[in-house]
Amino acid sequence: MKARVFETKIDGLDELLGGGIRWGSSVSIASDHFDRLTLCHQIAANALKRGFIVYYLCFKEAPERLRLLMKEANLNAEHYERKHLLRFYTPLETELTRELKEPAELIKVFDEFTTKMMRDVALHVIRGRKVLFVLNNVSALLDLLHEDPRWKDFITKGASWLRKLVRVVSIQICDLKDLEAAESIADFCIVLKNIDGIPYVKATKVSTSGWVPYKSTPNGIEVAKEFL
Repeated sequence: MKARVFETKIDGLDELLGGGIRWGSSVSIASDHFDRLTLCHQIAANALKRGFIVYYLCFKEAPERLRLLMKEANLNAEHYERKHLLRFYTPLETELTRELKEPAELIKVFDEFTTKMMRDVALHVIRGRKVLFVLNNVSALLDLLHEDPRWKDFITKGASWLRKLVRVVSIQICDLKDLEAAESIADFCIVLKNIDGIPYVKATKVSTSGWVPYKSTPNGIEVAKEFL
């Protein structure tokens, strides 16, 4: 089982997910509070410690802020960047994209970016490397669907391509308001939500468990295994 899944190494989460995340999967972390970043960075940190390559696509937060947040979570981003394991990208926030006015032009730039990244990742996989994609925050990308439905082609194309690679996992962060859209694209969603003041987590599509309590500690997220 372990050979077929990416283990997050987070207490209780792998058990909730039936052992981990199946390689080639696209996963969304949906929440309206900060724990979604804590969980995502915790997963990324555990992957980096095992020598995985992490592609971090920034659709909302600037890399400088993310480096600071990672440092607060005891993840030295600069260390892994120097080792060429952690790579930040801002595909929709460059001088070129800010100058573009027409959606078709922006789509073309993003398509070129995605095509190049797919080629790079495929080369890593051929060489036996394991890759984790992090997309933060895809709600900014999903908002573009309302402007031009052609954006969905790139999102679904990326997800379909990803499923063919057995050493890659993609994690997207989104707002709860976009959960339905995220579920239509991702293989499953990890949902974090406060209910009556208590933080709960559940996994859609892959787990029969309902809402399970969790706690956020200085060492990260811990899922209450006794409720599984």
